[in-house]
Amino acid sequence: MHQLSDYVLAVRTTGSPPAIEGIKSVDLVPGEDDDVIAATMAGLRASGLTAADFRSRVIFLAPESPDCLIPYAALCGFAGRRVDAYAGGTVLEFSRLDPKGEAFPDAGRPPGHMMWGQVGGPDAEGVPTVQVGSGSQRLVAPEAATVIRYAARLRMVPPESARDALATFVLVAALRRRSDDRFPYLSTGTEPVPIVKDDPAQGVDLEKLRREAGKYRQELRAGRRAADIVAPLPVSPHNQRIAEAKAVDVRKVLTRLGSSSDDENLWHCPRPRRHSNGDENPSMKVYGDNRTRCHRCDAEKVGPIRLVVDVLGVTPDEAASFILDSDRVVDMRTA
Repeated sequence: MHQLSDYVLAVRTTGSPPAIEGIKSVDLVPGEDDDVIAATMAGLRASGLTAADFRSRVIFLAPESPDCLIPYAALCGFAGRRVDAYAGGTVLEFSRLDPKGEAFPDAGRPPGHMMWGQVGGPDAEGVPTVQVGSGSQRLVAPEAATVIRYAARLRMVPPESARDALATFVLVAALRRRSDDRFPYLSTGTEPVPIVKDDPAQGVDLEKLRREAGKYRQELRAGRRAADIVAPLPVSPHNQRIAEAKAVDVRKVLTRLGSSSDDENLWHCPRPRRHSNGDENPSMKVYGDNRTRCHRCDAEKVGPIRLVVDVLGVTPDEAASFILDSDRVVDMRTA
């Protein structure tokens, strides 16, 4: 399991715990708009987060309130994936969970159209209401899975603790998954009855927030593509050396790091201490673009430079020297 110190960037919001020393932090603080979605999006824009930030390990530091689901939903929408969270003193590794909710069997598609359903909380008048629990055999009963999966709109009454609220939210979103996780409405505890089709008072539409955040990410990308093209600058000797190191076959780099392989594309991870079994069964896959990834240690595929930086705890310049100057291999490891 990861520790907070394993992350590069921490995203905070109002009431979040402080980031630990050595980790960069960004604040996503909602604006003052009365519309919750508009206020959250204003906070996301003001945060300065970019798509490039999510190429490294990112964690959301959740305040101790189920309202943490609102900025978390925006963060997942902007990232285009689940983001790990820290709540109740625990790192929740949501990014490594199986994204497919089909693993949970349901009781079959309901005979008629189910406009609304509710998960959690007391029974809602005129609305199928189900619960999820933490039983030893399964988290979701088939009857509950049917309501969660097939309701056109699902309202979620979250548990009181941020940790349980986040875990329930991720589970519900996975069960409702189509091409992506599909987020529920978040109950505010003030919903009127009877419920109607598009009543905005039925909670915070977290799926709408996810889509708005994803749209903002696309806007940033379009803005970058439309930037003025300037004449290229000559490549400095320093950058040329970095480029040469990146071009070295990552298999050679793995060998220098003490890794071995019985298969050309599957290697033992050079960070065996991070594996419970010392990576006895190889978990490091090499890809055709000269990058590699350990599914335990790496959030994404990494090239030769980033691999050496993480394994040896050195700077990119030192990593380049390690890769290009084999005489320094022993010295770098013992430094």
